[in-house]
Amino acid sequence: MRRLIFALLLATSFGPTWAADRVEVTYADTEKFADFGDSNWERERNQADFSAMLQVLAQRLPATQQLKVKVLDVNLAGELDWWRLRGDRIRVLRNVTWPVVEFEYQVLEGGKLVKADTVRVSDMAYLQSSLFNDKGLAAFGYERRMLDHWARETFGK
Repeated sequence: MRRLIFALLLATSFGPTWAADRVEVTYADTEKFADFGDSNWERERNQADFSAMLQVLAQRLPATQQLKVKVLDVNLAGELDWWRLRGDRIRVLRNVTWPVVEFEYQVLEGGKLVKADTVRVSDMAYLQSSLFNDKGLAAFGYERRMLDHWARETFGK
């Protein structure tokens, strides 16, 4: 629940400039994603988090441009494993379980296509650097860092 509230606050904290007219995020069938949640509520929460994350990344674009993203597949960092003592599932991070996000995007300006591509972004060295900041570990921190790196390379600073 806290993640959903955080994602909604993050998505709305940039004012009307970053409303839905600037960034449009859609998803393919999330039930078929490699690792995006086992239940409907978990997939919906993850959609809200990823949409908010992509809206923040779109700030790298000039104010006259619009970003459209269709998320095709997500494989989150780590792997869900059963915790033996309580029977709960926890995410275990290993060198061989790096994050992968596949998506199509379009950058439009004045209704005209400026740039478009289908990309598969991954970070095989995701465990090599820390994600902790003054507020602790960020939700989807590895995926956020990986997508931020992609946006810097694609859209510039």
